[in-house]
Amino acid sequence: MIRVRQQRLDDKTFAKMRSEVLSLWPTGKEVDLDEAVEYHKKLPDGKNFTKVLAKYRQEGKIGLFPRSGVPVVEEEIKLLRSLNEVGVRLFPFTTDSYTRNLQLDKAQKGLEESIRTGKMKLNGYPIINHGVKTTRKVVESCEGAFDPRCSRVANSFVGEIAFASGMTAMPNSFFGWIGGYDKKATPEECIETAQYLGRLIGCYAERGVIISTDTHGWLPNGVIPLYVNMATQIIEALISAEQGVKSIVPLMNFQGNINQDVAEIRVCEKLFRKYLDKFGYTDTIIPGVIGNQSSLFPFPQDLGNAFGYINYVAMVAAMTDLAACSVKTVDEALGVPSIESHMQTYRSANWIFNVVRQQKFEVDAEGIRQEARMTELSVSAILDKVIDMGDGDIAVGAVKAIHAGVLDSPFSINIYPKDLVLGARDLQGACRYIDYGNLPIPEEVRRYNDEKIKEREKFEGSRLDFNTSLADFWAISKGGLIGQAKKREEDEKETAEEMKRVPTVVTGTVGVDAHVIGTKIISRALRQAGFNVVALGAQTPAEEFIKAAQETDADAMMITSLYGMAEMDLQGFRDKCIEAGIGEILLYIGGILGVGARDFKEDEITFKKLGFDRVYPPESDVKKSIRDLREDLKARGKI
Repeated sequence: MIRVRQQRLDDKTFAKMRSEVLSLWPTGKEVDLDEAVEYHKKLPDGKNFTKVLAKYRQEGKIGLFPRSGVPVVEEEIKLLRSLNEVGVRLFPFTTDSYTRNLQLDKAQKGLEESIRTGKMKLNGYPIINHGVKTTRKVVESCEGAFDPRCSRVANSFVGEIAFASGMTAMPNSFFGWIGGYDKKATPEECIETAQYLGRLIGCYAERGVIISTDTHGWLPNGVIPLYVNMATQIIEALISAEQGVKSIVPLMNFQGNINQDVAEIRVCEKLFRKYLDKFGYTDTIIPGVIGNQSSLFPFPQDLGNAFGYINYVAMVAAMTDLAACSVKTVDEALGVPSIESHMQTYRSANWIFNVVRQQKFEVDAEGIRQEARMTELSVSAILDKVIDMGDGDIAVGAVKAIHAGVLDSPFSINIYPKDLVLGARDLQGACRYIDYGNLPIPEEVRRYNDEKIKEREKFEGSRLDFNTSLADFWAISKGGLIGQAKKREEDEKETAEEMKRVPTVVTGTVGVDAHVIGTKIISRALRQAGFNVVALGAQTPAEEFIKAAQETDADAMMITSLYGMAEMDLQGFRDKCIEAGIGEILLYIGGILGVGARDFKEDEITFKKLGFDRVYPPESDVKKSIRDLREDLKARGKI
């Protein structure tokens, strides 16, 4: 039975929930709603996210919306002031991964280590540990409005601290947690968490303080159209509006095809307004739409390609009605960015924003109109199906739709989605479906989509499949849109070497790292190569790797990490393997293995000292790691 409903939390229930949330760490005592409201009313308009965004829109300008968030307060203030120098007035504020998962003792340890060593040990700002008084110093240190980022586990507590500190926006995107942040939470738990934050924002609104929520939706972790992403953003907006949120900001993603990107941005607000009004939330405003760099595509490591990708986004953003745009930094692929890379990136993007907007260049093309029609038809069909499944209750409908695959996306971290859909690019680089799963895509859209896929299949002389999808997924990082997949027979030839026995490999992403795509790709490649794979997925504690290896008599572990904190997660890992009786197991790790700009040779030395046999940098060839594994197993007489 589905317990969640689309209805406002009553005051008594919400007060009890707040008491429980604020008791989780001592800084919860610093939160006083009435005092916080008075604090907000004394802040200048430039601190209010809704007002800043609306002003950009009114003036026809486009604001930068970059990420920021380092653990040490003084360094955070230094970063924010440097961003002010390049015109930034909107700050998505990144909390660290331990905070996001309420591992506050670990966050405290990382904070203390960062202060002691001068090296950043956390991949963001531990806002709960710092608390209200300290975070107000950060808010007051610069010009601009703040919009902190979190995931489900700590979302309610982070929201309490953030708003009491003077921050005036926060995503309330439970589909983002399902797609990319929370492995085991049920859809009901995700919606309930979103209802808490929505009700908290509603409490501020009732007292005269407008706090905005930006919707992210179910980010496509693969190459698929944004139909589900847009539909789920609208569902998030409806859930928030019911709780009293009065300002909603859609966050639209760029995927690389100009017709598609422009079309989706153009129809976005129209679709949001259609469904907000349909459900009676006519007083909920949309102060502006924000563009977002990518749908989690791998970012180019090459500096020239990185600038090219950033400036493509800036150019398309400037040709649309976006009020602000988020662009990643040129060293995104290498870890947490430096202040200098922030400055270079935003100067470059601002140049394009200013030059293109000044020309008032209007874009119109049949391709844009066609993509807009496909988007409107698909998003409406998905939403209408969800509403129907819930008998008019959007929360109930969303839960049922996830379980039925009516809402679905590839490579999600969460265990509840069907994961039946798959996509690839057409010959113009637009994202299409090659497998619809159970999505209720209208027949007209399917015909159009299938025609575009057949054009590419005819051109390449083969059917588009998982390998095509994977190649397209990596293409942007390699300087293009359309990937070059190996022919299936070549792939099979490369992985078909016979083995005397079938080795077992445990795979997963360590700690609270939510980057699931890499480990899913490795797991699939290992199976194709004839290995038995125990796939633990993302957000796997070190102890779970050891337990799984014990239970399955595994020959190796292949661990991925992209959030920069693996060194803290894996202290004493080889020693723990020895204690568990599996001391000879092969240990491989790869990814972004520290916070900030990295020297791979130093990371390699660090992790070999921790007992790892092989260490790989970001974007390493999966096939090479499998060849290395074969060689190491052969040397031990295991295959």
